[in-house]
Amino acid sequence: MKKLETSYLGLALSSPVIVSSSPFTASVESIVELEKAGAGAVVLKSIFEEQIDGEAATLEHYSAYPEASGYLARYLEADYIRGFLDMIAALKRTTKIPVIASINCAESGSWVDYAKQIAAAGADALELNVFFLATDDRSSAAAIEERYASIVGAVAEAVSIPVSVKLSPRFTNIHAVLRALYNRGAKGATLYNRFFEPDIVVDEMRLTASDSLSGPKELRNVLRDVALSSSLLPPLELSVSTGVHTGDDVLKCLLAGATTAQVCTALYLQGTGVIGRMNERIAQWMDAHGFHSIDQFRGAMRAELRPDKNDPNGRVQYMRFFPQK
Repeated sequence: MKKLETSYLGLALSSPVIVSSSPFTASVESIVELEKAGAGAVVLKSIFEEQIDGEAATLEHYSAYPEASGYLARYLEADYIRGFLDMIAALKRTTKIPVIASINCAESGSWVDYAKQIAAAGADALELNVFFLATDDRSSAAAIEERYASIVGAVAEAVSIPVSVKLSPRFTNIHAVLRALYNRGAKGATLYNRFFEPDIVVDEMRLTASDSLSGPKELRNVLRDVALSSSLLPPLELSVSTGVHTGDDVLKCLLAGATTAQVCTALYLQGTGVIGRMNERIAQWMDAHGFHSIDQFRGAMRAELRPDKNDPNGRVQYMRFFPQK
């Protein structure tokens, strides 16, 4: 549907619905199906340097020649990266859908090295999947945020393709972080990453993994930040991730000021057909309200356009809604 055409990171998209980094975006065959289903773009399943290092360590453990560990690590890394780059090249030959690569690195130098190879392979853009877990009381917030900014700056300077950053909600002032990343070269940001979170089985006194799938209510954790950040820093293009399950959810993201919305859990629960249903709902809603393009209503509910005192974007404490005792 032509009316759903939009852009993200300078790329032309047929729909604002993007499939986020996940097993759904790990093969050419799957991405071909996503393109047929109506996805506007895909973010490839992330390269995790931690995974490469872990597999290399496993090989070293079972190797009869420990001195070969360095060779094994380099071989595994090269093979892993080669497969990823070959997939990018194959996608550019067989599909028209914009391809956004994704990387998550442990060492600062690897970010730039991987980014250069990905750009050379033909990826249309790059999403940096960055998160550093603070596990001590000596790392200041400012130092951690500078680490993010330095990575973005180094990558953005090294490649010509647009760079975005997938962030976590665990910042004191996400708007200041976004501005710092924009100043270092980021063209966009994805809000927010959904992490592995541990849970505790109390009867067995052991750690386990919490639910890895998102719920629709989690979208509430993103909309306010999008509404504020899209107002404070309009040039930075925002993509919403986590809690996007329906066409109405995508519309909420766009009205708040996001450029696109990313889906993953919805595909697990509803299949790839959910993308088409989202697109149909967006088009139906646009017809009902007389909109001929997404740009006509994008950001209509962002903070700067609602300056009244009771704007929910500017309130964090309940003053109403609960009955008085």
